[in-house]
Amino acid sequence: MGKLKLRILALIFCFSVVFFISNAQDANALSCAESGSPQEELERNTGAVYGEVKQIKVDLKQKGFTGTKEKIRYILVEAERSWNTEVSSQLIIGTNYTWGFDFKEGNKYLIYFSEANGELSSSPCSSTIEMNNINQATELFGEGYLPKQQVNLEHKMWFMFEQDIDLYIVGIFVLAAIFILFMIVRKKQGKV
Repeated sequence: MGKLKLRILALIFCFSVVFFISNAQDANALSCAESGSPQEELERNTGAVYGEVKQIKVDLKQKGFTGTKEKIRYILVEAERSWNTEVSSQLIIGTNYTWGFDFKEGNKYLIYFSEANGELSSSPCSSTIEMNNINQATELFGEGYLPKQQVNLEHKMWFMFEQDIDLYIVGIFVLAAIFILFMIVRKKQGKV
């Protein structure tokens, strides 16, 4: 009976490893239309924000447990001014890992963003502009809005991981199951 449990456990482990290794990545193509003037770009998006990039993290997103995996670069922006919509003093904006603008921590940018499902994102086709002075942005769009409230979102950046931790979690459970099975078999052998 013990050998049967061990064989079943070994089969489950093998299928789990094959399942996680065999997930294929999808390929995407990018096609951007001409962006037009800064005012037209602002009209196409939910809004624009001017501020300093405080932190950049890459997170691996997956739809469900077996869905497609995609790396998304998240930037934490300390907002100084916004247009079209009011924002808090800090916001997290997702950008495409492969095609997104090459943001640098400590630099200031004018970033166009859209909102979908409660998340802000910047399209790889948007006209993100690096600016050292807010006067350039106010010349384009007017005074805009100051941040509506002071917030600190740095703690949300802690839980972003570029590595796929699903395999590690499954590995921990499999090792725990093997250890428990080993202890049960050892205990039974000691009683006989």
